[in-house]
Amino acid sequence: MFQRILLVAVTASIACAGVSHADITLERVPIDGSSPVLVLKGEFTRSDDPDQLAREVAASGAKLISFNSNGGNVATAMAYGRMIRSLGLSTLQLRSAECASACALAFVGGVNRQAEPGAIGVHQSSFSPETIVEGHTAVAAVQALTAQIMTYLVEMDVDPKLLQLSLSVPSNDMRYLTASEMQSYKVTWGSLADLSESAAVSKIAPTVVPATPQTTQTHLPTTEEKALAFVASYHDAWSRGNVEALTFLEKAYGDTVDFYGKPTPKSVVIGEKRKFAARWPVRAYSVQAGSTKVDCAETCKVDGIVDWYTKRDVGNRISSGSAEFSLVWDQRAGVIISETSKVIQTDKGVSQPVRLISQWTEQNAACRGGRGDLPETNAACERREVISNKLEAAGWCYGREGEYGYQMRWHACDSTSYKQESARSIASSAGFKKPDLSSYPAQGRLSGNTVMPDFKGRDREFNSFRTRIRDGMRQGPNFAGRYTLIQIGCGTGCSFVIVANNQTGRPGSFPRGGEEHMYLSLDFRRDSRLVAAQWLNYDTNTCVVEFFDFNRDIWKPIAKTEVGKDDACYRTIAENLR
Repeated sequence: MFQRILLVAVTASIACAGVSHADITLERVPIDGSSPVLVLKGEFTRSDDPDQLAREVAASGAKLISFNSNGGNVATAMAYGRMIRSLGLSTLQLRSAECASACALAFVGGVNRQAEPGAIGVHQSSFSPETIVEGHTAVAAVQALTAQIMTYLVEMDVDPKLLQLSLSVPSNDMRYLTASEMQSYKVTWGSLADLSESAAVSKIAPTVVPATPQTTQTHLPTTEEKALAFVASYHDAWSRGNVEALTFLEKAYGDTVDFYGKPTPKSVVIGEKRKFAARWPVRAYSVQAGSTKVDCAETCKVDGIVDWYTKRDVGNRISSGSAEFSLVWDQRAGVIISETSKVIQTDKGVSQPVRLISQWTEQNAACRGGRGDLPETNAACERREVISNKLEAAGWCYGREGEYGYQMRWHACDSTSYKQESARSIASSAGFKKPDLSSYPAQGRLSGNTVMPDFKGRDREFNSFRTRIRDGMRQGPNFAGRYTLIQIGCGTGCSFVIVANNQTGRPGSFPRGGEEHMYLSLDFRRDSRLVAAQWLNYDTNTCVVEFFDFNRDIWKPIAKTEVGKDDACYRTIAENLR
């Protein structure tokens, strides 16, 4: 109960405060039956004095501190962190507040430290905009500050690799840490119970506060919410090992199930599930966010779309795709009484859980980019953690030793390193002779103004993409003198390309793109007719680079080479052909 009151009180204080402002202030948040919690607000500046915190702690008896700060002066933040440690304070950070940049250094001063996922942000340190520093002096200053931060992190029992992660994030961006990252780097330490214990005051003569309906009332989940929670648990369990998954399913079905339109005994349903689990022992199932619909009366019908990834234990065969599902749940018995599904899309030749990785990427972006006080931001962070756990259980890892920030991506945990893959792909293309751009010069330049396509007449087949085409052409030619190449997305990893003649206004199509040529990327110049196109060949699971000559509005293939397995398509054409 204390933990819930603590979180509510601190959240209320932060909600009233709004955005953090410059210069440090300290606010007391009273907690019934305990010492107050301090909330440190504002930016750390050179003039801020950590003794201010010591005086406030002495006056209030506080044992716990939280933050609403977007950073500031690094040295001052570390001074506050050392004061927090010397005072024996614990730190707590909520997602609804801000603790980013230098504030993260103050946070780790806590003896016990707890933070919600996405509550702590890190990035590179930078000079203030008004500071003018000569090059060599700047380098020396950065090196000195880096050494100071490294020493401080070790002093606070935090993994110094956190600094490497911070240095990989530009100063104009922010990387918000996941729960697993905070545990791995020891940014968080202890438990919320430890924080509660440290904040508690003497139990002598406790004040008894009579309960009121307002203080004891809790939210009771609706039947619809219970149904959605059950379906989530169902897919979570089916994504685990066979023993745990089948144990859950034994309790999840009624005695008779309308199984794909046919009344079927529970034993037969479980038998089918058991056969599937034996054939595909590695499984990951994740319902697409926003796809579920629930309708409850005497029973609850839940419809949605689920993305899956499964793998055989023999032959490494992989299955991936999306399916519509429909489950009818008897809320009184808590069991499934009807089940059906239909595959709507399958992925050919994939070697990765591409759909779950795509889901994770979308939720990660929403978690990192959303406002911390919005419920949908917290929901995105939670969904990201759930998907991450499923990917890890299926044998996929995020990032490798020595990789940070933009370098990190999902990969098979037992796969060879990125550098080894890169070396192999480069070696495989070493004998390939790359066509020279200067050998295919543009045959003319745009004279006059750009002419727009006739989307109502001659060019009506391109009408669906008229806005993207017009926006691209307005930027002027970027290829072969008087043409504009415009790449348009058609789904995750899917894109196609329009080539528009700025002289005549006539659009045309590029010969590669769509679902047949996923992860398409191009390399071209305005003064040349040559285009390099890189794409993933699902049939052979290889990354391909092709060169085309665009001569008199006709695409002519010039050269083609494989540059590695599917992972090679995550690198640029230049990297694969160097």
